[in-house]
Amino acid sequence: MRILHSYCLNYNIGDYALGIGVKNLLRNFLSVDFIGETNLQGRYFNEYYINEVVNKKYDLLVIGGGGIIHGSHWPNGWFWLIDKNLIKSIKIPFIIYGVGDNYFEDEHIPERAIEHLKETYKYALSFSVRNDGSLERVINGIGIKPKEVPDPGFFAGLNTSYPQLIKDKYVIIQIANDKMEHRFGTQSKRKRFVLSMKKVTRYLANSYKILFAPHVYEDVALSQEIMEGINNCSMWRFGDLAFDHSDMAVGYYRYADFVLAMRGHGQILPIGFNVPTIALCNHPKHKGLMDKLSLTEWALSVDSPHFDELLIEKIELLKNNTESLKDKLRLLNAKMLTDTTCFFYDLNSNLQHNG
Repeated sequence: MRILHSYCLNYNIGDYALGIGVKNLLRNFLSVDFIGETNLQGRYFNEYYINEVVNKKYDLLVIGGGGIIHGSHWPNGWFWLIDKNLIKSIKIPFIIYGVGDNYFEDEHIPERAIEHLKETYKYALSFSVRNDGSLERVINGIGIKPKEVPDPGFFAGLNTSYPQLIKDKYVIIQIANDKMEHRFGTQSKRKRFVLSMKKVTRYLANSYKILFAPHVYEDVALSQEIMEGINNCSMWRFGDLAFDHSDMAVGYYRYADFVLAMRGHGQILPIGFNVPTIALCNHPKHKGLMDKLSLTEWALSVDSPHFDELLIEKIELLKNNTESLKDKLRLLNAKMLTDTTCFFYDLNSNLQHNG
Protein backbone atom coordinates (compact mmCIF):
# COMPACT_ATOMS: atom_id res chain seq x y z
CA MET A 1 0.00 0.00 0.00
CA ARG A 2 1.26 3.44 -0.98
CA ILE A 3 0.33 5.96 1.70
CA LEU A 4 0.43 9.76 1.65
CA HIS A 5 0.68 11.22 5.14
CA SER A 6 -0.29 14.89 5.44
CA TYR A 7 0.31 16.55 8.81
CA CYS A 8 1.71 19.72 10.37
CA LEU A 9 5.33 20.20 9.34
CA ASN A 10 5.25 23.79 10.49
CA TYR A 11 8.14 24.06 12.93
CA ASN A 12 6.85 22.43 16.13
CA ILE A 13 9.00 19.55 17.41
CA GLY A 14 5.94 17.91 18.96
CA ASP A 15 4.15 17.69 15.62
CA TYR A 16 7.18 16.10 13.97
CA ALA A 17 7.39 13.61 16.84
CA LEU A 18 3.75 12.61 16.48
CA GLY A 19 4.48 11.99 12.81
CA ILE A 20 6.91 9.30 13.96
CA GLY A 21 4.06 7.74 15.94
CA VAL A 22 1.69 7.81 12.96
CA LYS A 23 4.20 6.09 10.71
CA ASN A 24 4.99 3.51 13.39
CA LEU A 25 1.30 2.63 13.54
CA LEU A 26 0.86 2.51 9.76
CA ARG A 27 3.82 0.17 9.37
CA ASN A 28 2.69 -1.98 12.28
CA PHE A 29 -0.90 -2.49 11.14
CA LEU A 30 -0.98 -1.99 7.35
CA SER A 31 0.90 -3.52 4.45
CA VAL A 32 3.08 -0.55 3.54
CA ASP A 33 5.04 -0.21 0.32
CA PHE A 34 6.10 3.33 1.14
CA ILE A 35 4.92 6.43 2.99
CA GLY A 36 5.17 9.83 1.36
CA GLU A 37 4.51 12.97 3.35
CA THR A 38 3.42 16.52 2.76
CA ASN A 39 2.92 19.56 4.97
CA LEU A 40 -0.77 20.00 5.72
CA GLN A 41 -0.09 23.65 6.55
CA GLY A 42 1.58 24.37 3.23
CA ARG A 43 0.26 21.98 0.59
CA TYR A 44 -2.78 23.17 -1.35
CA PHE A 45 -4.88 20.20 -2.42
CA ASN A 46 -5.85 21.84 -5.69
CA GLU A 47 -7.40 20.05 -8.65
CA TYR A 48 -4.04 19.26 -10.28
CA TYR A 49 -2.47 17.89 -7.08
CA ILE A 50 -5.52 15.74 -6.31
CA ASN A 51 -5.76 14.29 -9.83
CA GLU A 52 -2.09 13.92 -10.71
CA VAL A 53 -0.56 13.05 -7.35
CA VAL A 54 -3.08 11.90 -4.75
CA ASN A 55 -5.36 9.85 -6.99
CA LYS A 56 -2.64 8.43 -9.27
CA LYS A 57 0.28 7.75 -6.96
CA TYR A 58 -1.27 6.66 -3.67
CA ASP A 59 -3.71 4.12 -2.30
CA LEU A 60 -4.52 5.84 1.01
CA LEU A 61 -4.41 9.42 2.25
CA VAL A 62 -3.88 9.89 6.00
CA ILE A 63 -4.47 13.37 7.43
CA GLY A 64 -3.31 13.95 11.00
CA GLY A 65 -2.84 13.69 13.86
CA GLY A 66 -2.17 16.94 15.65
CA GLY A 67 -4.31 19.90 16.64
CA ILE A 68 -5.35 20.69 13.10
CA ILE A 69 -8.83 21.93 14.00
CA HIS A 70 -7.53 25.41 14.63
CA GLY A 71 -6.74 28.65 12.84
CA SER A 72 -9.72 30.97 12.38
CA HIS A 73 -7.56 33.06 10.01
CA TRP A 74 -6.92 30.06 7.74
CA PRO A 75 -8.92 29.84 4.48
CA ASN A 76 -11.14 27.01 5.76
CA GLY A 77 -10.96 27.78 9.47
CA TRP A 78 -8.83 24.69 10.03
CA PHE A 79 -5.54 23.54 8.51
CA TRP A 80 -6.59 21.41 5.52
CA LEU A 81 -6.03 23.54 2.43
CA ILE A 82 -8.63 22.16 0.05
CA ASP A 83 -11.66 23.78 -1.53
CA LYS A 84 -14.78 22.28 0.00
CA ASN A 85 -16.13 21.37 -3.42
CA LEU A 86 -12.96 19.38 -4.26
CA ILE A 87 -13.11 16.99 -1.30
CA LYS A 88 -15.38 14.61 -3.21
CA SER A 89 -12.85 14.47 -6.08
CA ILE A 90 -10.42 12.47 -3.94
CA LYS A 91 -10.94 8.98 -5.37
CA ILE A 92 -8.71 6.99 -3.02
CA PRO A 93 -9.81 6.30 0.57
CA PHE A 94 -8.79 9.01 3.00
CA ILE A 95 -8.93 9.18 6.77
CA ILE A 96 -8.68 11.96 9.32
CA TYR A 97 -6.72 10.31 12.12
CA GLY A 98 -6.32 11.25 15.78
CA VAL A 99 -6.71 15.00 15.30
CA GLY A 100 -7.38 17.58 17.97
CA ASP A 101 -9.57 20.64 18.43
CA ASN A 102 -6.90 23.19 19.30
CA TYR A 103 -9.14 26.22 19.67
CA PHE A 104 -8.66 27.95 23.02
CA GLU A 105 -11.61 28.55 25.34
CA ASP A 106 -11.78 32.23 24.36
CA GLU A 107 -11.86 31.41 20.62
CA HIS A 108 -14.76 30.38 18.41
CA ILE A 109 -14.78 27.93 15.51
CA PRO A 110 -15.88 29.96 12.44
CA GLU A 111 -18.91 28.83 10.48
CA ARG A 112 -16.86 28.12 7.36
CA ALA A 113 -14.77 25.66 9.39
CA ILE A 114 -17.90 23.90 10.61
CA GLU A 115 -19.21 23.57 7.06
CA HIS A 116 -15.85 22.38 5.74
CA LEU A 117 -15.39 19.82 8.53
CA LYS A 118 -18.88 18.46 7.93
CA GLU A 119 -18.06 18.00 4.25
CA THR A 120 -14.80 16.28 5.17
CA TYR A 121 -16.64 14.01 7.59
CA LYS A 122 -19.12 13.13 4.84
CA TYR A 123 -16.48 11.80 2.44
CA ALA A 124 -13.79 10.46 4.79
CA LEU A 125 -13.55 6.70 5.18
CA SER A 126 -12.84 7.33 8.84
CA PHE A 127 -12.73 10.48 10.99
CA SER A 128 -11.19 10.21 14.45
CA VAL A 129 -10.08 12.66 17.14
CA ARG A 130 -7.47 12.26 19.85
CA ASN A 131 -8.31 11.47 23.47
CA ASP A 132 -7.94 14.92 25.01
CA GLY A 133 -11.55 16.09 25.20
CA SER A 134 -11.66 16.92 21.48
CA LEU A 135 -14.51 14.43 20.99
CA GLU A 136 -16.87 16.37 23.23
CA ARG A 137 -15.76 19.73 21.86
CA VAL A 138 -16.20 18.58 18.26
CA ILE A 139 -19.63 17.06 18.89
CA ASN A 140 -20.84 20.19 20.67
CA GLY A 141 -19.14 22.77 18.47
CA ILE A 142 -19.29 21.19 15.01
CA GLY A 143 -22.09 18.66 15.15
CA ILE A 144 -20.25 15.60 13.83
CA LYS A 145 -19.59 12.38 15.76
CA PRO A 146 -16.08 11.12 15.07
CA LYS A 147 -14.39 8.17 16.73
CA GLU A 148 -12.03 8.76 19.63
CA VAL A 149 -8.56 7.19 19.47
CA PRO A 150 -5.36 7.54 21.50
CA ASP A 151 -3.16 10.31 20.15
CA PRO A 152 -0.64 8.72 17.75
CA GLY A 153 2.14 10.48 19.64
CA PHE A 154 1.75 7.84 22.35
CA PHE A 155 3.27 5.37 19.87
CA ALA A 156 6.49 7.18 19.06
CA GLY A 157 8.21 4.25 20.77
CA LEU A 158 6.33 1.48 18.96
CA ASN A 159 8.96 -0.82 17.40
CA THR A 160 11.39 2.10 17.73
CA SER A 161 14.36 2.57 20.07
CA TYR A 162 16.14 5.78 21.04
CA PRO A 163 19.65 6.35 22.44
CA GLN A 164 20.06 7.66 25.99
CA LEU A 165 21.78 11.03 25.57
CA ILE A 166 21.94 12.04 29.25
CA LYS A 167 23.31 9.49 31.73
CA ASP A 168 22.50 11.35 34.96
CA LYS A 169 19.09 11.60 36.59
CA TYR A 170 17.20 14.49 35.04
CA VAL A 171 13.76 16.00 34.71
CA ILE A 172 12.30 17.88 31.77
CA ILE A 173 10.51 21.21 32.02
CA GLN A 174 8.62 21.99 28.84
CA ILE A 175 7.20 25.51 28.63
CA ALA A 176 5.02 27.07 25.88
CA ASN A 177 5.42 30.71 24.91
CA ASP A 178 3.47 31.14 21.67
CA LYS A 179 -0.05 32.60 21.59
CA MET A 180 0.73 34.43 24.83
CA GLU A 181 -2.59 36.28 24.90
CA HIS A 182 -4.44 32.96 25.10
CA ARG A 183 -2.00 31.07 27.34
CA PHE A 184 -1.48 33.78 29.97
CA GLY A 185 -3.99 36.51 29.17
CA THR A 186 -1.92 39.44 30.44
CA GLN A 187 1.74 40.32 30.89
CA SER A 188 1.25 40.45 34.66
CA LYS A 189 -0.01 36.84 34.68
CA ARG A 190 2.93 35.81 32.53
CA LYS A 191 5.34 37.52 34.93
CA ARG A 192 3.72 35.80 37.89
CA PHE A 193 4.07 32.46 36.12
CA VAL A 194 7.77 33.08 35.45
CA LEU A 195 8.44 33.88 39.12
CA SER A 196 6.55 30.76 40.21
CA MET A 197 8.44 28.53 37.77
CA LYS A 198 11.78 29.99 38.88
CA LYS A 199 10.91 28.97 42.44
CA VAL A 200 9.95 25.46 41.31
CA THR A 201 13.09 25.17 39.19
CA ARG A 202 15.35 26.14 42.10
CA TYR A 203 13.65 23.52 44.23
CA LEU A 204 14.17 20.82 41.58
CA ALA A 205 17.78 21.85 40.92
CA ASN A 206 18.73 20.71 44.41
CA SER A 207 18.17 17.08 43.39
CA TYR A 208 18.15 16.84 39.59
CA LYS A 209 19.70 18.05 36.43
CA ILE A 210 16.98 20.01 34.64
CA LEU A 211 16.53 20.03 30.89
CA PHE A 212 14.28 22.69 29.37
CA ALA A 213 12.61 21.45 26.20
CA PRO A 214 11.28 24.15 23.84
CA HIS A 215 9.03 22.75 21.10
CA VAL A 216 8.80 25.92 18.99
CA TYR A 217 11.32 28.72 18.65
CA GLU A 218 9.18 31.12 20.69
CA ASP A 219 9.56 28.77 23.67
CA VAL A 220 13.31 29.33 23.82
CA ALA A 221 13.13 32.86 25.27
CA LEU A 222 10.72 31.93 28.07
CA SER A 223 12.77 28.86 28.98
CA GLN A 224 15.90 31.03 29.18
CA GLU A 225 14.07 33.57 31.32
CA ILE A 226 13.01 30.94 33.83
CA MET A 227 16.37 29.14 34.08
CA GLU A 228 18.49 32.31 34.24
CA GLY A 229 20.72 32.36 37.32
CA ILE A 230 19.78 28.83 38.43
CA ASN A 231 22.43 26.13 38.60
CA ASN A 232 22.02 22.60 37.28
CA CYS A 233 19.86 23.76 34.35
CA SER A 234 20.37 23.41 30.63
CA MET A 235 18.24 23.64 27.52
CA TRP A 236 18.39 21.28 24.59
CA ARG A 237 19.94 22.89 21.54
CA PHE A 238 16.79 23.75 19.63
CA GLY A 239 18.60 24.34 16.35
CA ASP A 240 20.28 20.92 16.55
CA LEU A 241 16.93 19.16 16.92
CA ALA A 242 14.56 21.26 14.86
CA PHE A 243 13.21 19.69 12.92
CA ASP A 244 14.91 16.88 11.09
CA HIS A 245 16.27 15.49 14.38
CA SER A 246 13.01 15.49 16.32
CA ASP A 247 13.63 11.81 17.07
CA MET A 248 16.42 12.98 19.42
CA ALA A 249 13.85 15.07 21.30
CA VAL A 250 11.71 11.96 21.69
CA GLY A 251 14.75 10.21 23.16
CA TYR A 252 15.15 12.90 25.81
CA TYR A 253 11.57 12.27 26.97
CA ARG A 254 12.14 8.52 26.99
CA TYR A 255 14.76 8.61 29.76
CA ALA A 256 13.58 11.49 31.98
CA ASP A 257 12.68 10.76 35.59
CA PHE A 258 9.55 12.87 35.17
CA VAL A 259 8.26 15.79 33.13
CA LEU A 260 6.50 19.09 33.77
CA ALA A 261 4.70 19.85 30.51
CA MET A 262 2.80 22.81 29.13
CA ARG A 263 2.05 21.37 25.67
CA GLY A 264 -0.08 18.43 24.65
CA HIS A 265 2.82 16.51 23.14
CA GLY A 266 4.97 17.45 26.10
CA GLN A 267 2.48 15.33 28.06
CA ILE A 268 1.88 12.62 25.46
CA LEU A 269 5.45 11.68 24.58
CA PRO A 270 6.65 10.92 28.13
CA ILE A 271 3.41 9.23 29.17
CA GLY A 272 3.81 6.93 26.15
CA PHE A 273 7.14 5.84 27.68
CA ASN A 274 5.63 5.35 31.17
CA VAL A 275 7.38 8.50 32.40
CA PRO A 276 5.36 10.32 35.11
CA THR A 277 4.14 13.71 33.91
CA ILE A 278 2.51 16.74 35.50
CA ALA A 279 0.49 18.88 33.10
CA LEU A 280 0.75 22.66 33.45
CA CYS A 281 -2.65 23.54 32.03
CA ASN A 282 -3.63 26.65 30.07
CA HIS A 283 -5.55 25.01 27.22
CA PRO A 284 -8.61 22.72 27.42
CA LYS A 285 -6.66 19.85 25.87
CA HIS A 286 -4.13 19.72 28.72
CA LYS A 287 -6.57 18.82 31.49
CA GLY A 288 -8.82 17.09 28.93
CA LEU A 289 -6.07 14.57 28.22
CA MET A 290 -5.35 13.93 31.89
CA ASP A 291 -9.06 13.49 32.59
CA LYS A 292 -9.39 10.95 29.76
CA LEU A 293 -6.40 9.03 31.12
CA SER A 294 -7.71 9.11 34.72
CA LEU A 295 -4.66 11.19 35.68
CA THR A 296 -6.58 14.28 36.75
CA GLU A 297 -4.63 14.66 39.99
CA TRP A 298 -1.51 15.27 37.89
CA ALA A 299 -2.95 18.35 36.15
CA LEU A 300 -2.59 21.88 37.52
CA SER A 301 -3.88 25.11 36.03
CA VAL A 302 -1.21 27.80 35.66
CA ASP A 303 -3.81 30.27 36.99
CA SER A 304 -4.19 28.39 40.26
CA PRO A 305 -3.66 30.50 43.41
CA HIS A 306 -0.35 29.51 45.03
CA PHE A 307 0.59 27.71 41.80
CA ASP A 308 4.22 27.23 42.82
CA GLU A 309 3.37 25.71 46.21
CA LEU A 310 0.77 23.38 44.68
CA LEU A 311 3.18 22.27 41.96
CA ILE A 312 5.91 21.48 44.48
CA GLU A 313 3.37 19.46 46.49
CA LYS A 314 2.48 17.46 43.37
CA ILE A 315 6.15 16.88 42.60
CA GLU A 316 6.72 15.54 46.12
CA LEU A 317 3.68 13.30 45.78
CA LEU A 318 4.96 12.06 42.43
CA LYS A 319 8.41 11.32 43.84
CA ASN A 320 6.88 9.31 46.70
CA ASN A 321 4.65 7.30 44.34
CA THR A 322 6.84 6.90 41.26
CA GLU A 323 6.73 3.13 40.94
CA SER A 324 2.97 2.81 41.43
CA LEU A 325 2.43 5.64 38.94
CA LYS A 326 4.67 3.91 36.39
CA ASP A 327 2.69 0.71 36.87
CA LYS A 328 -0.50 2.66 36.18
CA LEU A 329 1.02 4.15 33.04
CA ARG A 330 2.06 0.70 31.79
CA LEU A 331 -1.52 -0.54 32.11
CA LEU A 332 -2.79 2.64 30.51
CA ASN A 333 -0.45 2.30 27.52
CA ALA A 334 -1.38 -1.34 27.08
CA LYS A 335 -5.05 -0.34 26.98
CA MET A 336 -4.33 2.41 24.42
CA LEU A 337 -2.46 -0.05 22.20
CA THR A 338 -5.42 -2.45 22.41
CA ASP A 339 -7.84 0.34 21.47
CA THR A 340 -5.61 1.38 18.58
CA THR A 341 -5.32 -2.23 17.39
CA CYS A 342 -9.13 -2.42 17.27
CA PHE A 343 -9.26 0.81 15.27
CA PHE A 344 -6.83 -0.48 12.66
CA TYR A 345 -8.58 -3.85 12.49
CA ASP A 346 -11.78 -1.99 11.56
CA LEU A 347 -9.87 0.27 9.17
CA ASN A 348 -8.38 -2.74 7.39
CA SER A 349 -11.82 -4.24 6.99
CA ASN A 350 -13.18 -1.00 5.55
CA LEU A 351 -10.23 -0.65 3.18
CA GLN A 352 -10.75 -4.18 1.87
CA HIS A 353 -14.45 -3.50 1.44
CA ASN A 354 -13.68 -0.28 -0.49
CA GLY A 355 -10.93 -1.94 -2.50
